[in-house]
Amino acid sequence: MADFLLAYRKTIEIDEGGFRLHDVPGDAGGKTFAGIAYNFNRNWPGWQYVFSGKGNSLECRRLVEKFYRSTYWRSLQGDAIHHQAIAEALFNFAMNSTISNSVRYVQYCLDCEPDGRLGPVTLDAISKLEGDGVELLLSQFVLMRIGHRVKRIRKDPSQLKFAGGWLLRDLRALDEFMNVAQFFGLS
Repeated sequence: MADFLLAYRKTIEIDEGGFRLHDVPGDAGGKTFAGIAYNFNRNWPGWQYVFSGKGNSLECRRLVEKFYRSTYWRSLQGDAIHHQAIAEALFNFAMNSTISNSVRYVQYCLDCEPDGRLGPVTLDAISKLEGDGVELLLSQFVLMRIGHRVKRIRKDPSQLKFAGGWLLRDLRALDEFMNVAQFFGLS
């Protein structure tokens, strides 16, 4: 079974910039803290800590972890996924896109009905993968993620400034198998 804390720590520390408040002009999410977008999560209780300068407090860190476990990991049934790398890739992309997109793209790669809901058929297809099958799925999933980015940038060219970070995030999903980011000196 996949381990939430491994997926969570990698994503927060590497892809989301840790426990810091970011305010990037043009980011649809507005201000973000540990990847939590204010514009989409105004009722998250951690904002009181963040906006009072206590974002690094243990209480705030616990709220971040709880948010990601309940909002993303449980929705993706991460504990039921046998392959850590697949669970991490789904989790990471769901955080950066939507849960539905993440599931739909992996379903497409698995030749499952791409309905965006992770049910028993998709979980069974994931659990049957071994060795090269896991690597192939992740490679296809990363290509789907990149296609998603291209479509988003074509729809809104102002999003091009995020492309470098998004692509690096996508390539890291393959590092366990191919060291792509390391090969290109990006890690």
